[in-house]
Amino acid sequence: MPLKRNLDVQGAIHGAWLMVLLFSCVVDAHQFDDTFDPITRRALVAGTQGRGGGHPIDPGHPADPAPGHPAPGHPAPGPNYKVVDISRFPPAKGDGKTDSTPGIMKAWDEVCNCSAPSKLLIPKGTWLAAELEFRGPCASPQIMIEIQGVLLGKPDKQAFPRGRWINIIKIHRVIVTGGGTINAQGEKTWHTRGIGESGKPLADTFVLAQCNHSRVENINLVNGKGFNMKVFEAEDVTISNLHITAPDESPNTDGIHIGRIKDVKIFDSVIGTGDDCISIGDGSIDIHVKNVMCGPGHGISIGSLGRFQYETDVRNILIENCTFIRTQNGARIKTFHDSPAIAAHNITYCNLNMIDVYNPIIIDQNYAVNKKTPSKVKLSDIKFRNIRGTTWSNIAINLNCSSTVPCQGVELFDVDLRYTGNNTVDRITHSACTHANAKFGGIMVPPPCKQ
Repeated sequence: MPLKRNLDVQGAIHGAWLMVLLFSCVVDAHQFDDTFDPITRRALVAGTQGRGGGHPIDPGHPADPAPGHPAPGHPAPGPNYKVVDISRFPPAKGDGKTDSTPGIMKAWDEVCNCSAPSKLLIPKGTWLAAELEFRGPCASPQIMIEIQGVLLGKPDKQAFPRGRWINIIKIHRVIVTGGGTINAQGEKTWHTRGIGESGKPLADTFVLAQCNHSRVENINLVNGKGFNMKVFEAEDVTISNLHITAPDESPNTDGIHIGRIKDVKIFDSVIGTGDDCISIGDGSIDIHVKNVMCGPGHGISIGSLGRFQYETDVRNILIENCTFIRTQNGARIKTFHDSPAIAAHNITYCNLNMIDVYNPIIIDQNYAVNKKTPSKVKLSDIKFRNIRGTTWSNIAINLNCSSTVPCQGVELFDVDLRYTGNNTVDRITHSACTHANAKFGGIMVPPPCKQ
């Protein structure tokens, strides 16, 4: 009986606290803010870079929205937000030294439980924080997280017991924006990361999970401990105007990783990291990447696919108008040995510029070659079109497909890649094909494979 009475008391206190938060939203309705239009920057970029024009290949890709207009499912611009400023919640303090985690989470409770559109404001200043869990569902019909200052991750690994720093989960139509910076201070823990697959991953910096019809835009991410950004288990997500940086020697600091997701757009961003600039994992459907500058890093990759038995198919991927600067890879598809029998279909890389890239075009189905069973990931309808520039490797085109399920429908058209490496004996580029069944056309430098 004493235990039940204590639980009843705790429940009553929690209910009263929620009522206070809801009441504060109603009472303070005059504090709504409508000065920040999250669409403006994206519309300006679209107007200057010509984002319209649709998809030149494959009608299966969803059409782009008109510049300045939200995509279907996105909220219209200009809602009046109830502003919740984290600086009003002790001990949050923008001095870069005080642990602001408890104050940020108190502010989040007010945002999430508000019955009107609400904004979590991280103002100018440097806000030190440990693990932040922004979890829904929320009472608020529209939530914005506006980062104006710097969110600074605590340097010790123990501050992130669940393996992630900023986790936004189960909140539909969320917008993350503001022009500020998310700095994970990964440089203070990279040395603790084990080498290769056996090393335990470090905490992901920014995770967006199960958040349909959402946007992340106009944010800087610096020195992620592990992956800088992960987005998964969602539909209709737009990522634009991001600047993601980490040194090329930083371990497994992928810029943006997506998986188990549908209808994702990644536009107008600059990404330079120690791993893939963008990695597209299993279950990814209807993905459009456009106007991304990549370097340093390992390129824009489909995969790795087939590492786990529960993985599902990938299809309808368009990667266009991107530039790669001194990256290890450019356009890459990679799959594991001993994989489940899944498929990756309708993948197009087009209008790419390579600047001193080591592997400009590469299919590698022999990842984890120590596993004897060849990959069973079936690759089909793969196109590489209008890819030009320079390469540090003599093998500018490397199509290394599975012996169990050879590639089908691989096409290369108008490829012009010139050698700029250190080989003084062989100054030209070559193609290498294994189980690729590839077709070549248009300008071809290097020459097609002899199959």
